[in-house]
Amino acid sequence: MLNTATKSEAPGTEQELTDGFHLVIDALKLNGINTIYNVPGIPITDLGRMAQAAGIRVISFRHEQNAGYAAGIAGFLTKKPGVCLTVSAPGFLNGLTALAHATTNCYPMILVSGSSEREIVDLQQGDYEEMDQLAIAKPLCKAKTSADHPRQGRGLRAGR
Repeated sequence: MLNTATKSEAPGTEQELTDGFHLVIDALKLNGINTIYNVPGIPITDLGRMAQAAGIRVISFRHEQNAGYAAGIAGFLTKKPGVCLTVSAPGFLNGLTALAHATTNCYPMILVSGSSEREIVDLQQGDYEEMDQLAIAKPLCKAKTSADHPRQGRGLRAGR
């Protein structure tokens, strides 16, 4: 995992480096989102911990469906997307019911899930909890994307 650091490319020029977790946290904060609903676990534990360190409230549940419903209701009440953070595969699937409800009811909600590397999923090489989460989420949300690179995507979201 990379930490935010400064790298000198050429004399007199410096470029700030960061990692995906910090990009997600910065994006959430820039959009006024101050709470994440989740079930902690690998590969999202560090994201939850870093979000807390950055001042975002992280509320943990025992089941992803409950975390997802809390995120959907928070989106409905605040008019800002509620964020549900799940682990890959089974956690992702458990969050889908709440995502479908949020989409149907037009509640702003974002489902962020850990996953295997896209190339491994596409080539069906076999990986821990490998699943084509994007294809599965497609009929249940307004937009879907993978964030394999910092310039890609906005996650899975439902509602308006």
